[in-house]
Parts: sequence; C-alpha cells; structure tokens
Amino acid sequence: MTRRIELAAMAAVAYLMSAAIAYCAPLRAGVGKAEITPEGRVPMAGYAARTAPSSGVLTPLFARALVLECGGRKIALVAMDIIRFPSERVPREAERRFGIGLTLMAASHTHAGPEFRPTAWKDQAAREKLLRWTEDRVLEAIEHAAQNMFPARLSIAQGEITLGYNRMVVGPNGRRRLLSLNPERIPYTPVDPTVAVIRVEDADAGTTRAVVVGYACHPVNHGSNNLLISAEYPGAMADKVEATLAGSPMCLFVQGAGGSVNPLFRENPKAEPGAIKEGRKMGNYLADEVLRALRSAQPVKGPDEIQWRKHTLAFRHRWSTTATVPIEMATVLINRTIGVAAVPGESFLRLQTAFKRDANVPFPFYAGYTTCGGAEWPMYLPDIRSAAEGGYGAADGATRIEVGAPEQIVNQAVIDLYDMKGMLFEKPER
Repeated sequence: MTRRIELAAMAAVAYLMSAAIAYCAPLRAGVGKAEITPEGRVPMAGYAARTAPSSGVLTPLFARALVLECGGRKIALVAMDIIRFPSERVPREAERRFGIGLTLMAASHTHAGPEFRPTAWKDQAAREKLLRWTEDRVLEAIEHAAQNMFPARLSIAQGEITLGYNRMVVGPNGRRRLLSLNPERIPYTPVDPTVAVIRVEDADAGTTRAVVVGYACHPVNHGSNNLLISAEYPGAMADKVEATLAGSPMCLFVQGAGGSVNPLFRENPKAEPGAIKEGRKMGNYLADEVLRALRSAQPVKGPDEIQWRKHTLAFRHRWSTTATVPIEMATVLINRTIGVAAVPGESFLRLQTAFKRDANVPFPFYAGYTTCGGAEWPMYLPDIRSAAEGGYGAADGATRIEVGAPEQIVNQAVIDLYDMKGMLFEKPER
C-alpha cells in the first residue's frame, strides 16, 4: 500500500514538472513589416458611391506582423491597412513554412485601400495578381518576424479617449438610421472609449519592440470623393507611435467592434480630394493617448503560456431559407491574462461590451475584422437589439447572419477562455 502511494506521488510530481516545463518556457517574439500599397490604379473599397479607381497614394499601406512563441507553440498577429482580408493561403503557408499554428489577420478596415472582391474588378486576372502579391507581402512580414525572434516580456495598459460616435441614431419613426456625417460632433452613444495597449519588450535589452493598439471606430476619415490610397487614422496613429518611441518599435492597430461607430473627425465631403487634416488629427490624438497609457503599463506576470482555440461555425442566413453564413473565429489566452476574441466581419459595439463583461480575464481584447482563414466575409454582425431596432448593417442587405448568431460567437469566445483556464469539465462533478 505504501509503495503504491509513493508511486502515485512520484507520478504526480513528474506530471507537475512536465506541466511546468510546458508552461514556463520563456516567451519569445519577433516583428516584421512589409509595404502592401498597390501599384497603379485599382478599385477602392468602402463606398458604393465611389466607382472610379484610385488615382494616387496619399499614405502607404503596411502589413505589420508580430509572432509569439512559447514552448514550441507559435501564433502570428498581422495588422494590415486594408478593409478586409480573408485568406486561406496565408495561414496555410505560415504553418507550413514557419510552424505557426494560428495566424490572425487583423484588418484596420480603412475605406481608402484596395478592394479585392471580384465584383469590383473587370479584369479578374489583375485582381488575382494583386491578391497574390499582397499575400506574398504579408508572408514576408511573418517570415521576418519568425526568423528574428528575441526573448520577450509583455506589459499591458489601458487608455481612454472618445474619438467616435454611434452612427445608428433614432429616426422620426422610432427606427434606427445611419448618420454617416456628424459635423456638429454630437457624441451619440454607445461607444467604447477604451484604448487597449499591449507592449512587447526585448527582455534582454529592455527596449520596446512592438506596441499593439486596440480601438473601436470606423476608419472613414475620407469620403467617397477621395481617390487616393490612405491608411486613414490608424495609419497616422501608428506613424506617430513608431516615430515617438525610442528605437522606432512597430505599432500594430487592431480594429475593435467598430461596425456601429463613426469617427468624429471626417473631411468635408466638398473638400479637395486628398485632404488629410481630420484623419491625421484623429490619429495623432489616439497616438497621444497610447503614449500616455504606456507610461503606466503593468507587466504581465508569468508563467509564460500561450493557448488558443479555433472554430468554424455555420449559421443560418437571415434572408434565405437555404444559405448559411460560415464564421472562422479564434480565441487566444496569453499568460492567463490577455484574452483575445478574434472575430471576422463588422461587429456592432455591444458585442465588444458583452465580451469584455463576460470574459473573466484581466485584459479582454476584442479583435474585430480579424480572419484566421479564407471563409467568405460575413459582413455586419449586429447584436439582437440592433437587429430589432433596424438600420444600416442591422436589418438590411448589409447583414446576412441570423439574429442572435453574433451573441453566440461572443459566447463561444467566452467558453473558450473558461475552457483554457481549466474551469470546464468533460464529466459531471461529484
């Protein structure tokens, strides 16, 4: 009997030691950047009223990659100055070539970048060429990050600034309607003023190598009359953060649930095409808040650990009895502190609020407009209340997912976080 107890104890110690080795492996990180500005005149995304192709470049577009590795498990976050980017090829090649198990492709959703949907192109061969070229550039950024890893330390911070308004306002008939322009800058709510900031440091050198910024607001600083390629306010924010911090670290912007939020800073529709005053101003304001928040950033305590869950879900089409809407989503938990919900499509703000309320992690991070595969873009994801109140993206052709599905997506992310923390069991408790 005593011998059996000793063997059991030895087995328990061995298990705990193996778990410690798996979860206490030092965190490593790598960063990479590649320009993705298209050459020549290309169809532009974001406005049905804009039918002419681009006429030039106002600011360049970039793909910024951050690779994290712990205990042999690698994930990649790629922040792109682009409206949307489903891609089956990028995650497949990232895993095959660099051993990256999960690739998150976060689109800033700029409305002054290229459009990849086939319906916008007369020359499909040219569209395919541009798409392939963009994928190659994204993979170049990932490759540079994966091949130049360093011992890493994470810290987190939170700022607060209101730069947007809820664009779904109540009309005379009691239904919601889109208020695309708000020259009086009336702060319609709800909005989320939170600026989520993650700093990635070189643990040996003590220098900042990357800053990840999450904020929820549509990048529509320029109107449909603008024909110049631009990264809008997210690009302006990243430029200032990179230029201000010592060592010029890379700044990655991740769009939150900005599907129902417009910027308070928009160019006058009658202004000369290419006016950049408002977008630059908004980006600078956001950058200033990021820099302020970083001064009080708190280290993420170990042991270092990276976990994730990836799902392909299928929901009914809201307007069809036969079609379905696929959703490829992922949930990431880092050091049991940072919980990321990576959701494709244009989430309405209340979904972000619900995730942050229910996630039960110290630092919930909602990554909207983020794909992890090549599934068709699901368009707008309105919460139940918004779907009932109506308006653009809530109850028209701009949304197609069944009512209640977006809440199920958020709930799946919350379930994943509890599961990864070991709080859900396969068998009933005694």
